[in-house]
Amino acid sequence: MTLRHYSQLYRNLRDLDPHDYQRVIRKYEEKESELGRLDALEHFELTVFYVDALYQTGAYRQHQLMVDLVIEASIRESFVEVDNFSNDIFQFMLFRKAAAAYRLRNFDTAIHVGQELVRIDSGRQLYVRFLRVAIFKQQVAVLQFGRAAFIFCILFTAFLITINLLVITNFFPWLEPPFQWAIGLVFVSGLLLLAGSYGFALARSYRRAFRFQRRQLNK
Repeated sequence: MTLRHYSQLYRNLRDLDPHDYQRVIRKYEEKESELGRLDALEHFELTVFYVDALYQTGAYRQHQLMVDLVIEASIRESFVEVDNFSNDIFQFMLFRKAAAAYRLRNFDTAIHVGQELVRIDSGRQLYVRFLRVAIFKQQVAVLQFGRAAFIFCILFTAFLITINLLVITNFFPWLEPPFQWAIGLVFVSGLLLLAGSYGFALARSYRRAFRFQRRQLNK
């Protein structure tokens, strides 16, 4: 077994607490011009810690710019493991790329990467669940329709209640029972439209994710 010599710059940056994310980011960016002189493995490992720190601090846009470099390097150089991270750094970073895209509400990217993960390991339920959630969130028009319909029904219900109190009760008392029935109908309709839109989106996301997983399993 050959002992490996690590550069001073590498040792200095690896001595940082990997959970002190702000400091990891700051130190990496301070030394970024010098990192190019490191060998591929040292540069890769330090960049992994930097990209992880970006994700952990919620700097998802910066993370998206950097994570592809890590993914490409892991493929090009056949890097598999990094201390303190998953045994498969490629899948770990690919999942983080999908999760960051999801946080940025870039659901198309999240779904695309989620599908790639399912292709890689179609039996892993974490990937299937993520794909399902991303597909659900992508259905913005359906979910917005449900919320808008519910809000409209609530406001219309409030309007009808006001009319009932100010007009119907005082001047047309014989109309009060059917009017109250109508108020209840409008309110319940709003609830049903909200639940129906969310149920429809959820059922579609389950169906699409399950079908995609099944196709991969049958290959």
